[in-house]
Amino acid sequence: MIKEAIVVSYNDPQGLKQMIDSLLCSSFVRIAVAYGSPNIADYSFLDEVNDTRLIRIREKERGGKIAAINSCLDFMHGDILYLISSDIHFDPSAISEIERCFSSEVGVVFPDVVPIERPGLSSRTGALLWQIRNASLMHIALKGEIPHGGEMIAFRRELVSRMPDVVNDEEYICMLAASQGMKVVYADNVKINNLAAENVRDYIMQRSRIIYGHRQMWSMGFRPQIMDFLLLSDPLLFFRNIYAAIRKRSDLGPYIFPLLLLETISLLSSYRYERRKNVLIWSLAMSTKPSSGWKR
Repeated sequence: MIKEAIVVSYNDPQGLKQMIDSLLCSSFVRIAVAYGSPNIADYSFLDEVNDTRLIRIREKERGGKIAAINSCLDFMHGDILYLISSDIHFDPSAISEIERCFSSEVGVVFPDVVPIERPGLSSRTGALLWQIRNASLMHIALKGEIPHGGEMIAFRRELVSRMPDVVNDEEYICMLAASQGMKVVYADNVKINNLAAENVRDYIMQRSRIIYGHRQMWSMGFRPQIMDFLLLSDPLLFFRNIYAAIRKRSDLGPYIFPLLLLETISLLSSYRYERRKNVLIWSLAMSTKPSSGWKR
C-alpha cells in the first residue's frame, strides 16, 4: 500500500527537527509538512533537506491546525495517510508495523502512546492519565467498540477529502471510519513517545480542549467512548480502569488525587466555552505541548 504522511508544526521547530530523520527514514512516498512561526528562520533546517518526497507548505499567517491539514490533503493520493503530531518520537519501524494492522475491513489504526516523564506534579499526573487511558482503550477494544487515539493515526485516504472545523481531528477520523462500517484498531503493541504536559496550566488547557472536543463530537452525532464522563455513566468501570493503571504502575498511585482534582477542574473549565462554529484559530484549540522539554 502507498503510504503518505502529514505533519503540522506551528511555532514548534524543535519538535519537527527532532523527528525529521524518522520521517525521512520511513517508507513514505510523500511527506507533506505544513509549518509556520513568527520567526520563520527557526525552520531554516527544512531548506537543507534534499529529499524529493518532502512537500513544504509554509503558513505565512496562522490558519489553525485543521486549515494546515487541509492544505496538505490536496497533495495526498496514496492508500494510507499518516497524520503525525510534531511533538512525538517514533522509530521508523512503527510505520510498517501499523501498516500490517490494516485489512480490507480496517479504516484506521493508531499506536500506543508512552509518555516521556519529567520531574514534577503535572508530568507524573499526566503519565497516570495515559496509563488510565490505555487501560480504557484496551477495554473498549476487547468489547468490540470504537477506540480512538491521537498523536499519530493512520487511515485510508478515501475516508477524508476535507477536514471539517473540529478540535479533536484524530477522534473525528476514527468516528467517521466507524460510521462508514470500518474497523478502528488500537495497535497497543506499537509504541511511540510523547511528552506529558509540563505544568498545571498546560495540563488544564490541554485537557479542557480535549474534553470540549468530545462534546463537539457528540453534537455532530458521534458517540465516542470517553473516560471524561465515565464516572457518571459507569462508575464501576471508571474505577476498574484506574485500578488497572495503578496495578501496572504502582509508583504513580500517589498521583490519583491530583489527577481527579485536575480532571475535575478541566471538565468544569471546558464548559466555560460555548459551542463555536469556527475553532480554526481559537486559542483553546492550539497545542499546549511545545517540544522544548525533549532531552537532546
